[in-house]
Parts: sequence; C-alpha cells; structure tokens
Amino acid sequence: MDTIYITEPTAINASIIKGLVPAGCHIIEGTTTFEGNGLDDCTVLAIRSATKVSATIKSHFPNLKHIIRVGVGVDNVDMDFCNAEGIAVYNAPGANADAVSDYIVAMMLHALRNLNQLTHQDIQSWNRFKFNGHSLGSRTIGIVGFGNIGKQIFSKLQGFNCQGFYIYDPFLKPEDTPAGATNASNLDDVLSQCDIVTLHLPLLDSTRYLINKDNLSLLPDGAILINASRGGIVNEVDIVAYMADHDLTYIADTVEGEPHVSQAMLDSPRTIITPHIASLTKEANDNVIKVAVQNYLDNKPMNKPETN
Repeated sequence: MDTIYITEPTAINASIIKGLVPAGCHIIEGTTTFEGNGLDDCTVLAIRSATKVSATIKSHFPNLKHIIRVGVGVDNVDMDFCNAEGIAVYNAPGANADAVSDYIVAMMLHALRNLNQLTHQDIQSWNRFKFNGHSLGSRTIGIVGFGNIGKQIFSKLQGFNCQGFYIYDPFLKPEDTPAGATNASNLDDVLSQCDIVTLHLPLLDSTRYLINKDNLSLLPDGAILINASRGGIVNEVDIVAYMADHDLTYIADTVEGEPHVSQAMLDSPRTIITPHIASLTKEANDNVIKVAVQNYLDNKPMNKPETN
C-alpha cells in the first residue's frame, strides 16, 4: 500500500483522504519543508498552493511516483521535471468553481457600493452618502478565461440584468458562446468595452503580465479589474502607477510573490487585497480534496509522465 505524505495538514483534511484511500495506506502529516520520518517509503505527495515542488523533491522522497495537488493550478509544481521523472500529477479542475465565482460576484458588489471605504467613523457619523455607488445592472462585464469559473460567473450574473457581457478565451468556439454574450476576438476589445473585467487564467509564459501599462489605458474611467487567478498575470508595478492618476479599482485575491505583498500594493488606496481566499469555503475545501484524490485513485493524471 502507498504511503501518502501531506505537506499542509491544516489546509488538507487528512480524515477525508483516509476515508477515500484503500485500507492500509499510511498517512504522514508533514510540513512544506518535508520534515519527518519514513520519507523513503513515500510514493505519494499531497500538497496545496504553499508547497513548492522542484527538481530537489527526489532528494526528500526518492520513491515518489504521484503528486496530488489539492486545488486547480499547478504553477507551484515543476511539471517538466515531473514528466521527465515519471511522476504523475493529479489536480481538481472545477472543484472550487462555485466558491470562486461566489467571491467574484461578492467583490463586484463590494467595490461598486464602495464598501471597502467603510470606517467606524462613517457609522458613528451615519455617513450614508459616501456610499452612493453603482448598481451591478448598470455595468458591462468582461470575463477573460471561460473555464469552469468563468461559466459560473456568467450564470450567476444573469439575474442582475447587466448591460452586456464580453468573453475572451482563445479556446472558446464562437458557436459555444452563451446567448447574451459577445465572443471577443482579443483582450483589447474586452478591456475597452467593459466596466468590470475579471481574470480567470493559468499563469504561463503567455499570460505573465498580460495586463500591463500598454493596455491598462483601454479600461474606461471607474472600471474595476479583478484578479482571482494568479499573481503575475497583472503587472503590479504598472497598475499601481496607473491607479495613481486614473479612476481604476484593482481587486487582487492573489499577488506576485505571495504570501508577501509589495508595500506599493498595500499603500495604494484603489487596491483591495484579500489573502487568496476566493476558494476558501468548507464545501470547496472538502470537494477539492475528494476530486483530486479520486483522480489519483482512478489513475487520471493531468499530465503524461514518461515511463521509467
């Protein structure tokens, strides 16, 4: 039976894993620095986003054959190394889409109603008219990346009578575009036409700094940009500089170099930062574990590792 090492036991519910894997599997609750005994016997590593997997992993786990990524993104895993070493990687696509899409809608409303500006003094002085914001129905929404999360955002916003929707996803066929939405041919069309733009992309060489000083000026005055994907998709230096002179609100649930946040981002009055919480509901936490572990049990890796 396999020995499974869990690197983030406070974030990964070991009892769920124990309930899914065959009897006899050994569970080790460890750390992100791979401390503990019996590591030579470990064939399976269960991780979340705080664990980095690189070429050094075999020095800790010489018999490693499987990585269960409890989540969706795998930018914290060296996939080239895993493929070359014959290490299968399993993730949980779509398992947290409901939670993330809830967060996106909530943050749209939060920013539109200026709730991020609320202070105790506003309550004490009953400062109502500071919060004379906008209705969600008056906005045109741009969704960049139309996977599981993007689809749920579109669905959940249908009851708000938004002015329109623009979707940009190079993999979305025109005939698969939902009724009531425009399939944008490029990112610039979304930025120039939409009051709120939400990003749902993996961090790749092609998406790094996708939003930068060259295209931020396309956004209309009063726009809201939301990044609940990965830090590095938005150039933080560029957007902080741009917001100093323009009416733009940036909502970031993930930042470049997290968990460390740049002081410029923290100091920017037009930035709303949350500590990578979009997917953190009990239901989503349980679901990503179940889906990722089940993919491991069903031998359905997301990659095609070489056979050694």
